[in-house]
Amino acid sequence: MNHPELLLVPWTVFAVALALKVWQFGSALKRHLIAPPPSTDQFRQTLERSWEQEAQKETK
Repeated sequence: MNHPELLLVPWTVFAVALALKVWQFGSALKRHLIAPPPSTDQFRQTLERSWEQEAQKETK
């Protein structure tokens, strides 16, 4: 090959893409961990909705 340094181009693209994915995953995880926990009423409503959906699936 005349220009072996061109082999670094795909590796650089891969490294940048991987870094962006890791940053995106980390920021999403951080947002999830920092978010305040839901109130008791919100949690109860979420459970009731999921129970209703499960009950509807079982009756079908």
